[in-house]
Amino acid sequence: MDYAGADKAQEEVRLTIDSWVKAVGARDVKAIMSHYIPNVVAFDAVQQLQFKGVEAYGKHWEACLAMCPGDMIFDVGQLDIQAENDLAVAHGLVRCGMKDENGKENSSWMRMTSSYRKNGGKWAIAHEHFSAPFDMRTARAMFDLEPDGAPAKVRPIPMGMSAVTPHLVCADALEAIEFYKKAFGATEETRLEMAPGKLAHACLRIGDSAIFLVDEVPQWGSVSPRSLKGTPVSIHLYVEDADAAQAKAVAAGAKEIMPVQEMFWGDRYGLVEDPYGHRWSVATHVRDLNAEQIQEAARQMMDTASECPGAKAEAS
Repeated sequence: MDYAGADKAQEEVRLTIDSWVKAVGARDVKAIMSHYIPNVVAFDAVQQLQFKGVEAYGKHWEACLAMCPGDMIFDVGQLDIQAENDLAVAHGLVRCGMKDENGKENSSWMRMTSSYRKNGGKWAIAHEHFSAPFDMRTARAMFDLEPDGAPAKVRPIPMGMSAVTPHLVCADALEAIEFYKKAFGATEETRLEMAPGKLAHACLRIGDSAIFLVDEVPQWGSVSPRSLKGTPVSIHLYVEDADAAQAKAVAAGAKEIMPVQEMFWGDRYGLVEDPYGHRWSVATHVRDLNAEQIQEAARQMMDTASECPGAKAEAS
């Protein structure tokens, strides 16, 4: 290998990356896309999207820039470039985000891998891949990472947790845990007993989601649906097979409130009430519809409902 030539190629690629970063910072889509070959292949692992060609990828860049309307942050760190002849590969971390109205930075790091091809004396990106580490329990990208050598930070949202977590109060939490295992395939992760047979806290996981449980303590204002004689809240559960999942829950002791059926928004959907008074809607997505199609389907459903004999009798 010609090491002197490799050093030159690496510097040329580095300058090309600098130019690309400046084009992104300037929000100049035309200038950004001038750094790619016409039939570029790109993959955004964060959004799980693949693009072929500068036209399709350019539209994606436009959408990404629109997500950062404020003072934009975009730079590359920990860059490593390998180059030989007319091919090169660059690995690095991309910091992307923006500053809010108070000047506070809100940004995240992603891994960038780009393959370059030299054509007509110019280096251009032939393949590009952006990714982020994933939390295996939730399958969510982790953007709260820092480059190597940066001080470790306590995660504002702990590993395995999402922003919203149902916290169920049950008249018999220990018994409820066993029911949720049988009915919904829940697994128990942690428990904290406050007295024999009474739980101060438990964390279950159903699929990629966590559920918190606690025993009711009326004197502390923690009451269950049994004490309230009902609940205004239902927990929505997406599953691979709604019919089978609802049948399993009923077999475990749940009460069927609404049988599984096709719904206008594209789901097969049913509703059950567990023995502790909590309601669970069970659904499987079966059709992809846009907003207009859902609106029209809802209108047709309402028209059909208003024409049924039962509805007319109630109206009269």
